[in-house]
Amino acid sequence: MIATAETDAENSPAEERPRVLVAIEPRSYRDAVGRAIQALRPNLEVEVVEPDDLMLEVLCLNPVLVICSLPRTLRPVPGRPAWFEFHPYESPAARISIDGQYFEMEEVDLLDLLSVIDDRAAAARAG
Repeated sequence: MIATAETDAENSPAEERPRVLVAIEPRSYRDAVGRAIQALRPNLEVEVVEPDDLMLEVLCLNPVLVICSLPRTLRPVPGRPAWFEFHPYESPAARISIDGQYFEMEEVDLLDLLSVIDDRAAAARAG
C-alpha cells in the first residue's frame, strides 16, 4: 500500500479526498502506476492493493475509480466506482466502465489514465 499524507496541500482531511484503488498485475506495474498517480495527483488518496483483495477493498474504501487487471464484477450502478480494466499487452488495452457506460481504448498512456482519474475526481467533488 502506498503511504499517503494525512492532509493534502489545502489541509483537507484525507477521508475527504477522492480515492483511487490500483490492483494491476504484475506487481511492478501496480506499484509504478500507484506511485505515478500519487506524485502527479497529490490531492487524491491512492491505495495500491493486491488483486485478490480487490473486492473487499472496494467495499471497505469506497473508491471513485478502480484501476485493475480484473473484469468488473460489480453491477454498474450510480454510486459504484468507475472501473478501468487495464491490460497493456492486449487489445483493447483498456475497458472502462463509468456510470453504466462502457468505453474501450486500443492504446493507453499515462495522460489517458490521468484524464479518467481527473474526470472521476471532479465528479466526486461535485457530489
